[in-house]
Amino acid sequence: MHLQRLTLRCLFAFLLCYLVVITKSHAYSLGDNYFKPLTANPLEARVGTMYQFDDNKLRLDIGNSIDLQTLKLTDSLLLSLGTDFFTLTRLRSEGKLKFPVETADFYFGINGAVKHQFTPTTEWSVRLRIAHISSHLVDGYASDSVFVRQKPFVYSREFVELIGAVEFSQQVRVYGGFTYLWATQPRRANRFIPEFGFDGSYSLSKSLSFEFGYDFKLIGVDNSYQGTHAAQAGLFLKTSKNKGYLLTFFAYRGRSVHGMFYDQNDAYSGIGFQVIF
Repeated sequence: MHLQRLTLRCLFAFLLCYLVVITKSHAYSLGDNYFKPLTANPLEARVGTMYQFDDNKLRLDIGNSIDLQTLKLTDSLLLSLGTDFFTLTRLRSEGKLKFPVETADFYFGINGAVKHQFTPTTEWSVRLRIAHISSHLVDGYASDSVFVRQKPFVYSREFVELIGAVEFSQQVRVYGGFTYLWATQPRRANRFIPEFGFDGSYSLSKSLSFEFGYDFKLIGVDNSYQGTHAAQAGLFLKTSKNKGYLLTFFAYRGRSVHGMFYDQNDAYSGIGFQVIF
């Protein structure tokens, strides 16, 4: 009951701030996300799939992050309020186009971001996310083609994430921040997760660009902290305004991003594609 009241209070506070800001600002419009999702961070909303070479697994991400309201507070200061809904799904390949689902993680929450043009070539931005994530076994878990009786358990987290970033010449962005878990099951997971990284974009032509990113988190279980590395690089083919296809190479090493395996290590690389819209 205490957790439910706390969650409701956070949602109410967000809604109250939203109403206060919107009533004081008349310049607003819908548009693309003011805070661009972090390229290499696994916990971002995506629509796409990635094949993992090392373990013959397939990751399927489905979801979106939407700015529901964008507000122009001043000529150089912008505010957005939005929401995130997505799933992270891990499948295994069994041949003949059969891909049983091993585990699925469900993420939903709210977000707010501010962006300020500091100089003509430099801007800073801050994003706050308040969210819930849970994880579930689906069709069973197999390792090296041998079915493993992975015991299901309750995996659930409520948390706040704060990220600050500086972008240079609309090409390279450096960021840092943290996640704090105010409620977590199992309780073996440490509550504070620092994070930093960078990402960027290099234009190759009018419709083609090179996208890249690296993300680092320090994740603890039973007070034993371990670095988790995620990297992604690929080509973005633009088909219309900020829409297109991203063909990408990715690599991951560290604590598993999937909650059912939160205390296990993953190490893999692979290729994939994403639909950007």
